Amino acid sequence: MKTNITVVMFSQVFPPEKGGNASRIGDLYKYLTKFGVKVIVVSAVETYPFGTFPRESRLIKKEGDIIRLFTYQPIKKDASSIERVLYYTIFPVLANIWLVFNRKHSDVILITSPPPQMYVVALIGKLLRKKVIVDIRDLFLDVSVSLGFIKRGSIVERVFRFLESKALQTANAVTLVTPKIRRQLVEEYGIDPTKCYVVPNGVDLETFKCEKSKRKPQMVYTGYFGHAQDFDTFLEGYALVEEKDRIPLILAGSGENLKETLKKAEKLGLSKWVSYIGMLSRKEVVNLLCSSTIGVAPIKADESLKYAIPSKIYEYLACGLPFIGVGVGEIERIAEESKVGCVGRTPEEIAECIRKLLNSNFEKLRVQALRYVKRFSRESSAKRFIKVLQKVHGGDNNEKHEN
Repeated sequence: MKTNITVVMFSQVFPPEKGGNASRIGDLYKYLTKFGVKVIVVSAVETYPFGTFPRESRLIKKEGDIIRLFTYQPIKKDASSIERVLYYTIFPVLANIWLVFNRKHSDVILITSPPPQMYVVALIGKLLRKKVIVDIRDLFLDVSVSLGFIKRGSIVERVFRFLESKALQTANAVTLVTPKIRRQLVEEYGIDPTKCYVVPNGVDLETFKCEKSKRKPQMVYTGYFGHAQDFDTFLEGYALVEEKDRIPLILAGSGENLKETLKKAEKLGLSKWVSYIGMLSRKEVVNLLCSSTIGVAPIKADESLKYAIPSKIYEYLACGLPFIGVGVGEIERIAEESKVGCVGRTPEEIAECIRKLLNSNFEKLRVQALRYVKRFSRESSAKRFIKVLQKVHGGDNNEKHEN
């Protein structure tokens, strides 16, 4: 699959930073490089999760094909709104400057959103007559408005909507992680559906795999504790399960709502059942999943989040774990398709999901999970992305394709 294309990927986050966004772009870089694509990554200095990396004063830092540009680095995990704005704005501004001075170094540029400030990089790329691919990981604006972080109808929302609309309409191709995001953006902005390609989120099956391991009877959550996660509903459902039928819940990760989650567990009398073990490396996450029984994926049952499939679900499946989810929409679909998930919207439904899975045949669920997740490997996603690159680079954007 050797190709002579050079692509510059602009991303706010990149490993060793943590989170689904960083792992997606990190694995894409890994496999594109493996398949012979020349890739230059332009990212912000290591910052996320906030407060976990040393402060960086250099304007630019190069590590081979990885270029890190300065941005504001919040010191505290619970960064203020102003700190977040600085973090998400300074890097895109410097990325635009870098692009202008290095415009001869690329055949195709890829920008990945969120944050929506990255759309300016895509528009500058078009002004420089570059082939541009916009990668949409989630509906950031819709969620931010629905959860109250951006005021509906405000100047901020209107500016971001304008940038998103122009970037998507002028891009040579748009890649999206789910068909629902594709349909929604086509309807909302009138973009050409033939240039929209679904490249699913997924999991690196080379990393997330279990050798022979002894599993403990425990549920596990690894990831971000943010405003889109609905731990209240999950914990309330967990509390409805009689103690004789419970298994422990292990939490790992970080986020602004972590303290509230632990306080909620204490308030519900679950302290002896819920353990928080801190931030983990990717290897430690794999070890934890391979020694657990059930994965947990709570997403708010909000209309703006119906498109969402948490990346951790693919990690659970790759490690042979069935999962319990909170939410509506795509998370319900993947539970039904895989036949190894149970999703509820109320505490009562969550309690029933816990009881149901605990009475299931875990070996059968493990086999089904591994069989299902094979179609979502990050390697196969990279191969699909290379096809998009080749069409864009060759100017063939109107060829019909499957999604």
